[in-house]
Amino acid sequence: MVVGHWTDNHLLITYIYSFHMPALFIISGYLFKPHAWYKSVLSFVIPIIFFSLINLLVQLLIGEITFETIIFPQIFFRIIHYRYGLGESLFIGDWFLYALLGLRFLFGDISSLKVMRKFYIVISVVCVLYMTFESDLVSIDTIFRGYLIGRMIPSLIFFCTGFLLLDMNWNPKRVSKLYVIPLTLLFLFLPLFNGNCGIVANDYGRSYPIFVANAIMSSLLLFILSTKIPTTKFTQTISIGTIVVLGTHIPILHILDHLLPNIISFTFPFITIVVCYYIIILCEKYCPILLGKWRNIPFTKECCS
Repeated sequence: MVVGHWTDNHLLITYIYSFHMPALFIISGYLFKPHAWYKSVLSFVIPIIFFSLINLLVQLLIGEITFETIIFPQIFFRIIHYRYGLGESLFIGDWFLYALLGLRFLFGDISSLKVMRKFYIVISVVCVLYMTFESDLVSIDTIFRGYLIGRMIPSLIFFCTGFLLLDMNWNPKRVSKLYVIPLTLLFLFLPLFNGNCGIVANDYGRSYPIFVANAIMSSLLLFILSTKIPTTKFTQTISIGTIVVLGTHIPILHILDHLLPNIISFTFPFITIVVCYYIIILCEKYCPILLGKWRNIPFTKECCS
């Protein structure tokens, strides 16, 4: 994600965008545990507001915007960027959180909808069929009137793939090495065949089914290969800080671009991840709500999980 938001290499972007957000939705579905809907709302909205303000502050400090250009109420809608047409988002990638919030509501955070979890396969098939022919039907942007939560429809198949992997008791460590070769070949070929894709742009190349097939197989390959990486404090910390990385990587990249020479710009995404590591540690210790977590929050006992 960090590399994808920084590089201008067309080929690299084609590969990264073919699977990186679907992989996040698959992981989110696999790890999903229902919470009260208001907890999920606060766990997403508070980081969105906080990191949007951080981004705004950084842009002011490095001179990308000035106080004179800040107009109310437009700046408010750039902070709480819940739909298209509200101006440029200060929290790049916020659509992911809104789509994820919608999926959490649908599959358990709203208690009356918990039954939907039993029918996730049927719901997935319906969504895939709809997205396959969406260009000939009413678009998701028309149905949801541009609200970012509508991106949960093309993302649903990936969230539910997480459910399926969990129900199958799938473990990447137990996958035969023989599967790595065909999955790798498909990963190398399908993105080139299908072309540029992106859920946020509602663009799936040649077809949505090809995008889905490639994204799922590439994500499985990623999960299998990740088991070969030694477990360290660094990898564990980064793994719990998705929201922090999402919310801080653009401001950090802008600061690095402002301070360091362009000749080493290829290192900026890697420096950014290292900086995020320490930010995540601070958030985990002092303000876990910025990680989307309620642990250590001094609220009532009922609010803590």
